Order: sequence, then C-alpha cells, then structure tokens
Amino acid sequence: METAQEVERQKAELARLAAEAAARRTFGDAIAQWGKLELSWRKNGGREGMRMLNKDVLPILGDVALVDVKRAMLVDILDGVVERGARIVANRLFADPRQFFNFAVTRDWVEAHPLAGLSREKIGGREKERERYLSEEEIIELNKRLPAAKLSRTTELAIWIMLSTCCRIGELSQARWEEMNLDSGEWLIPAGNSKNAKDHLIFLSDFTKEQFQALYTISAGSGWRLTSRGGERFASSTSISSQIRDRVRSTPVHGRAKATKSLLLSGGSWTPHDLRRTGATMMGELGIMGEVIERCLNHVERNSLKRIYQRHELKAERREAWRLLGERITLLLTVGDEGNVILGRFAQTA
Repeated sequence: METAQEVERQKAELARLAAEAAARRTFGDAIAQWGKLELSWRKNGGREGMRMLNKDVLPILGDVALVDVKRAMLVDILDGVVERGARIVANRLFADPRQFFNFAVTRDWVEAHPLAGLSREKIGGREKERERYLSEEEIIELNKRLPAAKLSRTTELAIWIMLSTCCRIGELSQARWEEMNLDSGEWLIPAGNSKNAKDHLIFLSDFTKEQFQALYTISAGSGWRLTSRGGERFASSTSISSQIRDRVRSTPVHGRAKATKSLLLSGGSWTPHDLRRTGATMMGELGIMGEVIERCLNHVERNSLKRIYQRHELKAERREAWRLLGERITLLLTVGDEGNVILGRFAQTA
C-alpha cells in the first residue's frame, strides 16, 4: 500500500513540475526550440519563416507564457497584417504558427490547438492564381525597351536566361559556374537550390549559351554567375526583382531608379517569374508535349503511381524543347521593324 501511495505521490510531483515548466515556457522559447527541431530541416533552414515570425509575431507574443497564447491574440496579429494590405503575407505567416502548434500539441506543451478550424481563406482570403505571361509581341517590345531602362548588364542577361530556360529566379541567382558545362550545353541545378529539393538538369540552347558566355565575361572571376556589385557573393533574387519592379511601376519611389514605366509593357506589369510561365507557354505553342514541358519546369508528378513507376527522364525530348524555345526567342529578338515573322497568337491574360 505504501509503495502504491509513493508512486502516486511521485506522479503528482512530476505533474506539478511539468505544469510549472509549462508555465515558465514562453511562446518565444517554444518557437526557438521548434525552429531548431523542425524548421532547420527546411530547404532554406527556416530562415524565411523565422524572419516573418520575428517581424510580426514575436515582438508581441514572445514573452507571453505559451499556455496563455489564445486564438484571438494570433488572429489579431494576422488581421493587422491584412489591414496593411499584405493578404498574401498574412496567409504565409498563418502557416507557421499552425505548424508550430501541431508540434506543441504532440509534446503536451499545450492542451489544445488555438488555430484549429481556421484556414488561410479565413485569414487573408483565397489567393488568385497568377496567370500573367508575355505575348510574343511583348517579347519584341521588351527587347526594344531594355536599352532605355538602364538595367545592370547582368540583369539584362538574367531576363533572357530565365525566359529561355524557364528557371526560377532563385535558381539562377544562386548558380555557380562549376555547375555548368558550356561545352556540352548543360546546367545542373543542385537540389539545394531548386524549389522541390531535386536536382534539375537544363540543356542549353545556342541562344542561352550566348547569354551565359556574355555573363561569363562579367563574372568569370567569381564562383557565382550573377554577382553582387562587389563580386564577392551572388546577386540576390530580391535585387533582380527590385530592378525590374522599379521600371515597371507607374510612379517613382524615393531613392529608387527613376526609369519608371521603361519596362511597362503593352500587356501590363510583369515579374521575373512571369518569364518562366512565358517560356513554358511558348513551348506549348511550339508543339511540345505537356509532360515534357512539366519536366522542363522541374515539376513533381502529382500522380503517385506515375511518380513511382515512370522513371524515364525524357532527356532527348527536353533538349529538343529548349532548342526550339531558344530558336524562337532568337527569331523574335532579331525581327526588324517590318515585322517579318508570324507571331504566336496564344491567349493573353493580364
């Protein structure tokens, strides 16, 4: 009997100590531990997620006891982000606390998930899928507008590389010369730089090789293909996007480039990622099969059975797709004012 009572006393004492520890654990402490155990496994080490939490959430809730964090507190913060016009940011920010509390519940740090039952649609609203791509007329227009835009030469070359390879801006900005073989015309994007964390081999068309050769004369002294001004590190994707955004916007921003509207095309504003969508659309117009285009985009097959059993890489077909795309872009950029080329008439969506 005494032994059983002693066991119960020990259990009660452990429960009391656990309750005290839980009361002392702040939201900020818990987030930090979650970051080490979970976020660190993300491709970018969780840096972007922690940046957003440090900006909007932790300054308000960091010192609050984790067990005292309520749904209303979190939703108030997210509503504030929406009120400043950043609905998409609010949706992104919502995702990390939701994952964190799943983690906290499994460890009995909290008894219930304060965000249970909420979805992104109830925070920032449903996000509209972006469909913008450049028409062939706009590609010709872009080429004519570039000289007046006064972009850095590396950004000009990056535009044509993104269009002709359908790569993502981050994949290009972090690329190193050691990952490319210009002689064989191959560029290997390592898993650490790709969105789906899988290696991606791009076969370079003659047009793309010319852009990279021009880039090599600028950054050959660095390991990076797109270098920062000092040449010591890679040029950030934010820098490239900002250069383009400054020249697409209608009104100037203090301290930014004055060449506003210089890259505003007839179809409206555009972003670097729209070049990837444009290249894929052009491939389709050139008769490339959808499955080949998806491989060129490094998209993961959604059908699990196909993903498991169909391992053919379609290398020859992908090489041909990039070749045709490069030849088409070359033709568009060399067309004279007389317009002696039949332009693709795929539907344009702003």
